[in-house]
Amino acid sequence: MTTCTRANPAPQAPPAAEVEVWSKPGADRLVTPQFLLLLAIQHAFGFAFSAFFLLPKYLTTELDAGPQAIGQVTAIAMVAGVVVVPFLAPLLDRRRRRPFVLGGSLLMAAAAVGFVWVDAVGPYVMVLRSVQGLAFTMVFSAVVTLVTDLSPPARLGRAIGWCGVAMLVTNAIAPLVMEPLAEQHGWTPAFVFAGGAAVVASGLSLLIREAPPAPREVVPAVSALRSARVGVALVASALAGAAFGAMFTFTQPFALSLGATRVAGFFGGFTVAALVVRISLGGLVDRFGRRRISFVTLLAYTVVVMATAALTPGRLAVFGAAFGVAHGLMYPALSAFSLEGVDRRQRGTVVTYFSGAFNAGVAVSVIVLGLVAEAHGYPPIFIGAGVLSLIAAAALASVR
Repeated sequence: MTTCTRANPAPQAPPAAEVEVWSKPGADRLVTPQFLLLLAIQHAFGFAFSAFFLLPKYLTTELDAGPQAIGQVTAIAMVAGVVVVPFLAPLLDRRRRRPFVLGGSLLMAAAAVGFVWVDAVGPYVMVLRSVQGLAFTMVFSAVVTLVTDLSPPARLGRAIGWCGVAMLVTNAIAPLVMEPLAEQHGWTPAFVFAGGAAVVASGLSLLIREAPPAPREVVPAVSALRSARVGVALVASALAGAAFGAMFTFTQPFALSLGATRVAGFFGGFTVAALVVRISLGGLVDRFGRRRISFVTLLAYTVVVMATAALTPGRLAVFGAAFGVAHGLMYPALSAFSLEGVDRRQRGTVVTYFSGAFNAGVAVSVIVLGLVAEAHGYPPIFIGAGVLSLIAAAALASVR
């Protein structure tokens, strides 16, 4: 009896790019020195970025800007971040990510300090906001991509959630620090302080250690975007971004028009709630299904955003907390959902386009809703933004 050697061929070594490092002993650990370093960078950069959540108040009180101008200034940063996505996405999959973190942090520092010389809503402030949008896309996409590289597949949702936590903390800390600082000493020290935080992020980025890009088979980056799963995730991200933009941009002038004097309570409530759900319930994202959690939390988005039409100054923190509960689980769940089944060599592309879609939703919504608020007041824009998040939930429901 002859033996057919072709029936059991010798195993072939997979390409280097396809080797799963998570098969190595101890490689399933999420918390490592490099992971903690990335969280620290995200935190420092997030403070500089979050300081400008108070920009609508600054524009309203210092430059006498109306809803339309506020929407335009807010949107231009997101537009700049979206425009750069097609150029940045493939680079993140082909080159080292550290230069993007370093360069983006330095750009944010320069733009933050540049606000010291703003005296009107004009081309200069639009340029500064455009630089901030570019910086955010560079740093956020690079850091999240580095985090996904370090994360074991089964903990991807939790890893993205913790990365978000590092920035979420600053959503409350920055406004709570900057608002009284601006009231007591003026906006100049506040802008300089924000720039300093970005400088810290740039310094920390020099400690990032990543392997040089190894020679490997080129995988077309855009092929990952043809997946129905990724496509629906991008649409849902854009629609959720529209609702997020309405809440973070127009609750401030709305509350000020109702007699409020301070607006940082909204960010405090949002951040505390988002942190609580991510720390205590973050495991639900990977345990009960990323699509299911995304769907449920987008429904919660809808309820909270629509309810904001009935905002009162004394309930800013309450509305912020309710929105924080929804966003705290929605963003990491939807992000992880978009990355399921995506080749590791294409994750930078998907992460960048996902973030770009979210920012595009923010940009379009604040421009359009600013025009609506100028003509019809603030309540209708929250109803409209809530409808958009409901459409996002429906889109997710259509995909298995």
